[in-house]
Amino acid sequence: MEFEEVLEKERAVRKFTDQRVSEKTVRAILADAQRSPSLLNSQPWRAYVASGDVVKEIRAKFKKLTESGEQPREDFASVMKVEWDTYPSQNMATMSDTLNYFLRGEMKQFDEAQITLFNAPTLVFLTIPKKSPAWSIFDLGAFAQTLMLSAVDHGISAMPAHAIVRYPDIIRQYMPIGEDEAIGMGIGLGYKDKRASINDYRSVRENLDRVVKFIK
Repeated sequence: MEFEEVLEKERAVRKFTDQRVSEKTVRAILADAQRSPSLLNSQPWRAYVASGDVVKEIRAKFKKLTESGEQPREDFASVMKVEWDTYPSQNMATMSDTLNYFLRGEMKQFDEAQITLFNAPTLVFLTIPKKSPAWSIFDLGAFAQTLMLSAVDHGISAMPAHAIVRYPDIIRQYMPIGEDEAIGMGIGLGYKDKRASINDYRSVRENLDRVVKFIK
């Protein structure tokens, strides 16, 4: 697949079908991600892949906690900013408004998607050591983006989401992730449900001239 096509198709998918993704395909995607750059070749990332009954059990426990009002307790809480600068705040507000308009007030689709972990048949949990410099977070982001672009190239859709890692203690009940590792990101992999209208939404991107400055 040409890069422009991959980039065009790489969109957050908020509802997947029940069709499973083969382990062979997931391995190929992760092999591509492993080629991502990192500071001093530190390669701080680790990936833990859940599928089948494990995903169903994690989803059920997450759903129960969320519906009971349990607050998120993600490992990255100490490095996640609660207050946002004006510029990103405006972009988030724009997304909220446009998404609500697109769904014609049916925002329950958006909430349900997060509660059900997007019905993703495969969940990839990405970690870095808790004893890591801030650069390792950047490296993890590079790994995640390469993973998602590779997924598209393999005909697989992806959804990176905070909702997938909000209860790390539940994740550790099923995945061999040590307490010395911080679960930083969760990515759902699967096949896009073409019948779900929420998957047709596309966020608005800023004009290039607002985010890029050429100095000569």
